Amino acid sequence: MKRGTVLISLAALVVTGAALRFAPYLYVESWPYLNRPAAMSDAPAKLVKGRMFDDYFAIEDLGDGVHAIGEPRYYQANYSYLIVGEKRALLFDAGSGTRDIRPVVKSLTNLPVTILPSHLHYDHIAGLHESDRLALVDLPSTRADVADGRFSPGRYEFLGMFDRLTGPSIRVAEWIKPGATIDLGGRTLRLLSTPGHTSQSVSLHEPKGRRLFTGDFIYPTMLYAFLPGADLGAYRRTADRLLRDLPPDTRLWAAHCCRRNEGYAAPWLGMGDLADLDRALREIEAGKRTSTGFFPRRYRVNDQMDIGTPLPWPGY
Repeated sequence: MKRGTVLISLAALVVTGAALRFAPYLYVESWPYLNRPAAMSDAPAKLVKGRMFDDYFAIEDLGDGVHAIGEPRYYQANYSYLIVGEKRALLFDAGSGTRDIRPVVKSLTNLPVTILPSHLHYDHIAGLHESDRLALVDLPSTRADVADGRFSPGRYEFLGMFDRLTGPSIRVAEWIKPGATIDLGGRTLRLLSTPGHTSQSVSLHEPKGRRLFTGDFIYPTMLYAFLPGADLGAYRRTADRLLRDLPPDTRLWAAHCCRRNEGYAAPWLGMGDLADLDRALREIEAGKRTSTGFFPRRYRVNDQMDIGTPLPWPGY
């Protein structure tokens, strides 16, 4: 009897451990069947800043040759950023692919444009096309996605099952090492490796403009730190490093709208929000912050952000 009880307990532990370990994969595979949001809202967008380019894309001029390109009718309200130099321009993220972002970009610059994704999730690279000049962060994991000269992200890097999308297959024109400087002519950016949301996540720092373009590392609403490839330990280390390395007046331009109670506009945060995230991550790690839900577990960061995490804490 005692032996049977022990075996049942061990089996229960194994099943529980497996469920926790594979929960992110079960979540993404089941999500399309349990949730069916319309990719594009039928309602017209109501912007509080910027202007509509057509009936789908929004454009907000952030000054000094920087343009936020939003998708306010897309259910994830993505924002990409066009940064224009004297010789070329860089598009940080290619959009969700729901509509073609290229006409918007062409309306804003005649310069050659390089597209650099903040990470490889579908809502940031599904807008890539064969003719685009693609730049990628030079990491072993991104290099491993190249076969026969073409880059194709893995299933759990792309996560196209959410929108029933197939990942792109495209040649990489430029590999950029973390920490490298990107020269656009009269304007320089520095590529920062900012893992946490994914291991391949990057941000762009423009010291002269006191800007950091963050992708999905930090943004208003809820941060996703529970999908395949997310790592809360890396999240905390990245937040700590950015707080040490960036000036306190840096403005953080993010990839998902919107700030709470402000409506559709290019989403931004400050270094104080980053400090709040760092504090929250430390308290979550120490078991000192309460949460709601099971998977994901949701923790309040501040009045602009929550963070969703798995259990147990990954990376430890």
